[in-house]
Amino acid sequence: MKKTHIVLIIVIAVIIGTFISMFTSTSTSVNFDEAFANPGKEFKVSGTLNTAEPVIYDPQTNAGLTIFYMVDKAGQTKKVHLKEAKPTGLEQSESIDLYGKVIDGEFYATDMLMKCPSKYNENNHVVETAEAL
Repeated sequence: MKKTHIVLIIVIAVIIGTFISMFTSTSTSVNFDEAFANPGKEFKVSGTLNTAEPVIYDPQTNAGLTIFYMVDKAGQTKKVHLKEAKPTGLEQSESIDLYGKVIDGEFYATDMLMKCPSKYNENNHVVETAEAL
């Protein structure tokens, strides 16, 4: 193999690596304070569903909107407008990652990732002892 071919392969690998690093999201999670301090800018906010407040979803009115309240990792609760149908298992989720921005004083999420309880958690299994068998 010629030296020019080796150099060309290295240059192509560097270009591909640059494109991958530019287009992959390495966003860190912020709390609602930072998101509300920068309205219009896209953020990832992590937290949990506030189960004391209702989840509002009316498919007859707007099938692409779910409204709920989320508690961020700093303990602050905010109203969230999710621009999607109500995700299955929302009430059972352990944590939520929202991707969105603040518009007119409210958080509008365009995407959401949920961590649901694992069926492999120790609390979800009945452990049989030798006595029970």
